[in-house]
Amino acid sequence: MTAPLTLQRHALIERAVLVLAQRGESSVTLWTSIATALGKIIGDQGFASLLVRCMHELVPRHPWLAEAQHAGTGALTHLSTLLASRDIEESEHASAALLHIFADTLILLVGELVTNRILLSAWKTLAVEDVPEPSK
Repeated sequence: MTAPLTLQRHALIERAVLVLAQRGESSVTLWTSIATALGKIIGDQGFASLLVRCMHELVPRHPWLAEAQHAGTGALTHLSTLLASRDIEESEHASAALLHIFADTLILLVGELVTNRILLSAWKTLAVEDVPEPSK
């Protein structure tokens, strides 16, 4: 059974990706905010390593992400380029799935409460009232 905080975090991720898509913005905005927040804690290389590890996990479902796995510190730039090269629905679906994996992996490293705080802090510019409730 999935923990309530996990369900809330996954719902937040889905809603954040959706609202950005509705605004005509890319979910790369979310990734950039996370990179900035985590870069202060684990450094740019640490963030890139974690991102690459998570992309590796997602490659079986989205093989087009494979080339970004070898980007090193430029992983976020490669991810951004790859997401922009796909249609919006596929791009945002892959980005949300990657965010789920990333957050779940980060929980293993720093714990659930710290991860949730990092995500909320990183995404503070995304107004809660702008985020529609997920459809049931």
